[in-house]
Amino acid sequence: MQHLTFGRRVYWILVAALIVLKVGVDVTMFSWPQTYAILHFVDTASVVVLALVVGGRFADIGWSRWLGITLVFLITFVIPIALVLASPRTGVRGSNPLDAVPDLAWISTVLLAILLIVAGIKRTSPDLAAENGGTAPGFDNRKEPTFP
Repeated sequence: MQHLTFGRRVYWILVAALIVLKVGVDVTMFSWPQTYAILHFVDTASVVVLALVVGGRFADIGWSRWLGITLVFLITFVIPIALVLASPRTGVRGSNPLDAVPDLAWISTVLLAILLIVAGIKRTSPDLAAENGGTAPGFDNRKEPTFP
């Protein structure tokens, strides 16, 4: 996993694709509730892959890979659950399922957007570029395992 790093261009392409996938899955689950049994696995998998992408970008920046992975899981799973558990019980205001969501639920969305932007605008670490002959980290010079 130490070679799993992403430059800015690849990072933004992957983030855009994962966000489109997640929004599409969420809209489908809200529109057709019978698809929830299958699509909630895809929704969770997209968050896990997003965490790995952010971790790979953090490694490219020179930060701890696990910090990026942990922050994504904290923002996408822990904070929303904590908000639901800490919010006062109120009746549902309408027939829309989103009316049951706490008023502060947007905080995790904003935090995730900030995390994705910060990870995307930072440049590759000069230390990592120096290790690769002054170029951005790539996979061209890595040694592949050989088996007898």
